[in-house]
Amino acid sequence: MLENLSDKDDGRGEELTTMKSAEKPVAPRNETNLCGLQNQGATCYLNVLIQTLLYTPEFREPLFRLTSKDLNLSANYDDQNSITTNGNNLKVRKIIVELQRLFAEMLLLNQQACSSIRLTDSFGWQSNEAIDHQDVHELNRLLFDAIHKSLQGTKQSNLIRSCYEGSTINYTQCKQCQNIFKRSEDYQDLPLVVQDSPNLHTSLANIFTISEKLIGDNQYRCSTCANNLCDAEKWAKISKLPSILTLPLQRFVYDIKTGNRQKKTTRYEFPFDIDLRQYCEESVTETNYELFAVVIHKGTCYTGHYYGYIKDIDQIGTWTRPRPKSPSCDGTEAKHLKTKSSNTSNTPTSPNTRNSSNPNESLESQEEKMKKLDLVKTLLLSCDDWVTIEDLLKTYRENTSTSWSRTRGAHGSFTKFLRSHPEVFEVDNKRVRLAEQNCSMDIDENDIYEMDYESSQNDTLDENNEHWFCFDDSIVTCVTRDYIKKHYEQNDCAYMLFYRQNNRNKSKIYSSNNTLHSIPQWLVNEITEKNKILEEKRESYDKFKNQLPVTIYPGEWFEAIDDGRLNLNNKDQLLFPNRYGEHVFDKRTKINEFLSKFEDKYGAGSHFYIAKKLRSGQLHVISELIYSSNDAMLDRSDLLTYRNIIVFKHPSSLPDTVLQGEEFEPIMLNIIYGFPDAHVRAPNLESTKYISKNTTLLELKERLTYDYYQNNNPQRLKQIRMGKLNLEEKNNRKSRREYKPDDEKQTLGQLNLQDGDTLGIDDKNSFVPNWKDASSNNTNLGKSQLSLTVKNGLESVYTKPMTCSLSNTTLIAEVKMMAIEAFGLSLDPYMCRLFIDNDPDVAHIPLHDHDTVGNINFKDNNTQLCLKFGSALNENDLLLYILSDREPSPLELVVDQNTTLTNLWFLIKQELKMDFTDNEYHLCEVTSSSENDEQPLNDFDQTLINNGLSNGTQLIMKSGSVASKNHVRLKIFRILGKIYEPSDAIHTVPTFETVLFDEIIELPLISPFNVLRERIAQIIEFKVPPNHARDIKPSEFVRLYEMEDDQPISIIHEPILTTLKQAKVQDLDCFAFELLSHPESLGKKDLLLNIVYDKNEDGNGFQHQFEVHWPLKENIIAKYEYLEQHVLTNLTSFMTNNLHFKNVSKKVLKITLARYFPDRAQWLIIDPRTSSNTSQTSNKKNKTSNTPTKSNLKLEPYKLNDQTVIGVLEGEQLTVDDFDTRYDQRKRVEIEREKEHKRINREKNRTDNDRSKTNGSSGRRRSPQNTMRIDVDDFDT
Repeated sequence: MLENLSDKDDGRGEELTTMKSAEKPVAPRNETNLCGLQNQGATCYLNVLIQTLLYTPEFREPLFRLTSKDLNLSANYDDQNSITTNGNNLKVRKIIVELQRLFAEMLLLNQQACSSIRLTDSFGWQSNEAIDHQDVHELNRLLFDAIHKSLQGTKQSNLIRSCYEGSTINYTQCKQCQNIFKRSEDYQDLPLVVQDSPNLHTSLANIFTISEKLIGDNQYRCSTCANNLCDAEKWAKISKLPSILTLPLQRFVYDIKTGNRQKKTTRYEFPFDIDLRQYCEESVTETNYELFAVVIHKGTCYTGHYYGYIKDIDQIGTWTRPRPKSPSCDGTEAKHLKTKSSNTSNTPTSPNTRNSSNPNESLESQEEKMKKLDLVKTLLLSCDDWVTIEDLLKTYRENTSTSWSRTRGAHGSFTKFLRSHPEVFEVDNKRVRLAEQNCSMDIDENDIYEMDYESSQNDTLDENNEHWFCFDDSIVTCVTRDYIKKHYEQNDCAYMLFYRQNNRNKSKIYSSNNTLHSIPQWLVNEITEKNKILEEKRESYDKFKNQLPVTIYPGEWFEAIDDGRLNLNNKDQLLFPNRYGEHVFDKRTKINEFLSKFEDKYGAGSHFYIAKKLRSGQLHVISELIYSSNDAMLDRSDLLTYRNIIVFKHPSSLPDTVLQGEEFEPIMLNIIYGFPDAHVRAPNLESTKYISKNTTLLELKERLTYDYYQNNNPQRLKQIRMGKLNLEEKNNRKSRREYKPDDEKQTLGQLNLQDGDTLGIDDKNSFVPNWKDASSNNTNLGKSQLSLTVKNGLESVYTKPMTCSLSNTTLIAEVKMMAIEAFGLSLDPYMCRLFIDNDPDVAHIPLHDHDTVGNINFKDNNTQLCLKFGSALNENDLLLYILSDREPSPLELVVDQNTTLTNLWFLIKQELKMDFTDNEYHLCEVTSSSENDEQPLNDFDQTLINNGLSNGTQLIMKSGSVASKNHVRLKIFRILGKIYEPSDAIHTVPTFETVLFDEIIELPLISPFNVLRERIAQIIEFKVPPNHARDIKPSEFVRLYEMEDDQPISIIHEPILTTLKQAKVQDLDCFAFELLSHPESLGKKDLLLNIVYDKNEDGNGFQHQFEVHWPLKENIIAKYEYLEQHVLTNLTSFMTNNLHFKNVSKKVLKITLARYFPDRAQWLIIDPRTSSNTSQTSNKKNKTSNTPTKSNLKLEPYKLNDQTVIGVLEGEQLTVDDFDTRYDQRKRVEIEREKEHKRINREKNRTDNDRSKTNGSSGRRRSPQNTMRIDVDDFDT
C-alpha cells in the first residue's frame, strides 16, 4: 500500500481506498484440519452423532457411492434450493442428499464449522425443534430408521442392516422336560446397564454369560408340558455381530423411593480393544473389536450437553500430541484452570481442579465454570488481539448450546466472569484479550520441558498408533487415550460406545485419498465454489482488518512556541500538498521497509515523527519513527495508536524545545483569577494555558503566581490556593473543589485534569462571592485555537481535505466560506452545510451557521467536518428526516422549531403528495433502540421542541392513526339483541348481536364514563321520552358494557365517577351500549340480576325473563331476605304489567329461588335457612363462638354478581330437579364427556412418562408435543 505515495498527483489528491467495513467471514479450520458442526441452539446430540457417522468409513463410503440417479437428482443439478422432484417427477431422497452434502462439506469446506440446518430441514423440523434437548440414543434409532426408509429402491438399501444390525438368541430350558426353546432377535444397538456394573465386560456378562433362574412367581409356561408353569433356566448369546457395534450405556435410572430420575456417574471402565468370543455362539468367528467413538454426556438427566471422542481411522485430519501445561507457570492459574491445552475446550477436569473453592458450590457448577473458561479461551485464540466483549459474547453463544443467561446466577454477567479471571483475560472498559502468561524463563526447567515436548512431536502418533480427536460442536481438538480414560468416572461420562470389527485390512481400503475421491463430483464442484468465495471474503476482511489510515503533515505547517509545543500555522496553504494528507497502509508492513519507502519519497535524512491529535485539534509529538533492530512491524509501533506523521524534510528537524512523549502532552486549561485586584490585572493575562500534564500542581501555582505578580515571593505563595471550578453549577458552594496541600505534589495528569477544564486561583485572605462574576474579569477566557479538518463531500471525485487552525469563537458560516474558497467551488454558501465527520451518531445532524467552532461537541479528539449539499440552517431551524414506505430515501425537511406538530404533518403530506384527509399514519422518533418500542408523537397542538424533537431527528411514518396526547379513541358497538341457543334456553348465556359505529369516539383520559354515555346519546340523537321527569338525562338510558372477544362481558356501573385513566382504558379499546326503555343508575355495589320465571308446560324451559336491579349500599350485606323482597316486588310488577294478572300480592306469593351456573349447567337452591344461619367466614377473635352470622350471597357458594341468572318458581321447598331443564341435562353429559376425554389423555401421558422413567435410555422431561420426529417420504413403490 506504499505505492499510494506516488508523485503522480494531479493536485486534487489521491482517492483513499479505505474500507469502511467488511463482514467477518467464518473462521477457517484449525490446526487439526477437521471441521466441526454449528450448534443450532440445542443440537449437540445431533452434531455428535453426525460426526461419528462421518468418521465411520463402513457407513460413509457406501453413502458417497450413491449417484445423482440413485437420489433422483437431475444430471445437471446445482441449485441448492430446489430439492423437490426431478424432471421424471420422482421424489428426491432429501435426507440422503443433505447427508451427502453435509459429509462433503465437513471433509472439503475450509471453515471451522458447518451448518446442519439443511439436514434438519430435510427432517421436516421447525426452528423451535432445534432448541429442544433430546436424547442421542433416541436420535440414533430414529435416524437409522429414516435412512433405511430413504434408501429403499437403491443399491444401498441394505446399508444400515449390513453395518449395524446383529442378532441374539434367547434360550429357555424347561427343567421338567429338559427341552430348550430358542427365540432370535435382531438389534442395531445393545443397551447396557451401568448400575452395579464396574466395567463393560461385567455388563455384557450379565446379559450373555450369566443365566437366569425362572422359579417361584417367575416360572416359565412350557408348551411341551401342557402349558403348565415349570421351573426353567434362561440365557442369551450373540448369534451375529455387526461391522459396527453400538453400545448405549443406561446412565439414567428411575429411583422408586424418590420418584425421580437419576444419572449414574459411578466409575465404569470400557476397553479400547475387546474380544466378544465368550458372549457369542461358536459359529461367530470375527469377534475382535476396537473402540473408535465415545459419546460423552455432561449434565443431569434433565438437561446437559453432548460431545464426543472419535478416532480418525482414515487419518483425514492432522494430529499432534496435545501440549501439556508448563510446570513453572504461575501457580495461581493452575488453581483455576484445568490441566489441558489452552485451545482445547472439551478435555476433562483433573481431580485436583474439580474441587470447588466454595464449599457450597456444587461439583457440576465448578465443572461448568471450567468448561466455559476453556471455551472462551479457545475463542480468543482465533483473535489477533483485542476483541469487544459484545462480539465475544455473540461468538460464544454461536458455539455453545447453553446461553450465558441460563447461568448468570452462578457466574454473574459475562464481563464480571472475565474480570474474575485476571490471570487468563486482560479486560478494559469494552474489550478483552488473553493475558500473557507469566511463566518463568529458567533454562533448567522450562527449556528442558519444551525440549521434551518438541522431541515427543517427532512421532505425531500417540503411543497406540492412533489419532483421537475431541468433537464439541464447532470445536475440534487433539486428544489421547488418557483423556478418554478420565471419563470412566466424573460428571462428563461416557454415554454411547461405538466399536468396529478389528480387521486391519480395512485401513488399507479406507484412506484419506480414497475418501476424497469417493465424494460425488457435483458436491466437489459446489464446495470448491464455496471455498473460493470464502477465500475472497477472508482476503477482503484481512485487508480491512490490517489497514492503517495515517494522516501525513508537512513539517513546515508547524511552529514551535514558548510552552514547548507545536502549533499548526498554515494559513497560506489550507489543502495538503502532494504526497501529504490521508493515506492507508498495511499494519503488517515492516518498520524498516516503511521508513525506506518514506525516505525515497521525502528524501534521505528526513525525520518522521509520530504525533497524537489533541482535543483542540493540535498535534503533540509522541516519538520519532526510526529504524528497528529487528523485523518489527507497524502494528508494534506508536503509529498503530496515534496514526499521524509529521514529516520534517532534510535538513529541517523538530526543534529541540518541543517536548516529546505521552507524559509531556499539553492540557488546555482556563485560568480564572480571584484576587481582589483581578479586574485590573487579569485582562492583561492569557486566560488559556497549555500545560504539560507531567507538571505538578505546585509548579503550575508558582508559574501562575509569577505571571500575576511578576515576582517570586515564598511567603505570598503559601497564601495562594487553587481549585477546580465548575461554572455551570447552580449552587455556587459546589462550584469549586479546592486542592489540598497533598494534591500539590501530584501532576495534572494524576489529578485527571482534561482539556477545557477551568482552574481558579486566589488568596486565602480574599473572598470570592461568585466565581462566575470573577470569570467576567477574564475577557480572554475560553479563547483558544482549534485545528479543524474539513472534507469535500460535494464532489464525487476525491479532493484533499482542508486543514486550518481557528479560534474557538469562529462562526460555522466562516468555516464554510473558507472551505468553499479552498476547494475552488462556485457555490452559494446558503446551499451547503457542515456536518461532523467520522461520528455515526451525529453524522446526519448539520451544524447551524450561527454556532461557533467551540460549541461543536467533538468525540474522541475527532475534529473533522464534512461539507455537503443542503440548505443552510438558521438559528431556529431544525432538519428532520422522514422515513416512509412512500419514498425509498428519507425525506429531508427544514422547519422552524416553533412549528406545531399539526403543521409538520401538513408539510409532510404536501411533500409526499398525500391526500390531506389521510390520517392513517403517525410519526415515531427513531432511536438506537427498537423502532417498535417508540411512543408515537401525538401532542399535535404543541411545537416541535415541546414534542422533544431536535436538529437531525429521524422520524418514521407508521401505519395507523393515533389519538391526541392524553386522549383515547374508543370503538363503540350497539347491542341490537340477544340470541339464545337453543331458543328456549333463556336461562343460559346469550350471544349478543352487535353492530359497530362508523364513528370512533375520542375522549380525554380524565373523562368519567358518564361523558362517554353523553357522547353516545348525542351521536344516536336520543331524546328522553315525554312520560319521564324533566331532570332525567338522555345518558341515563344508555347502559355501557366492557367487551372481550367481540362480546359484552360486564356492565359499567354509575354514578361512580371513575375516569378512563383510572379504569386503565387503552387506545382503541371496545365498549358496547344498550339503549334502555327506562333510566338506570347502577351504584358501585348494586347488582343487576337476570330473572327467569315459570317453566313451560312440558317443563323443559322457562317462559319469562326480566331484570332486577338490586341496590346495595356500601355497608349492606347481600342477604337472602333483601333479595327475596326485591324479586317479589319486581315479579308482582311483571305479572301485573306484562302478564296482565290482577290482584297479585307479594305477601301471598310463595317462591323458591335458585342460582344457575352455566359453566357446569347446574342449579343451586338459595336456601334461606342456610344463607341466614351458615357463617361464610370464621371469627378470628372468638373461634369457639356458635353465634350464626348473616350470609353474604356475593360469596361462596352462591357468588352473585352482575347478570347472574336467578330462577324463580312458585312453591316452597322445591328441589334442583324442579329447576332442571332438558338443555341442562344434555349440557352436563357433554361436560362429562369432555372431562373424560381430558382424563384419558392425562392417563396416557402419565403412562408414557412412567415408561420413560423405567427406560434408562432416555433421561429427558419431555412433553408430548416435543417428541422427536423425522419425516420420511415413501420410497417403497
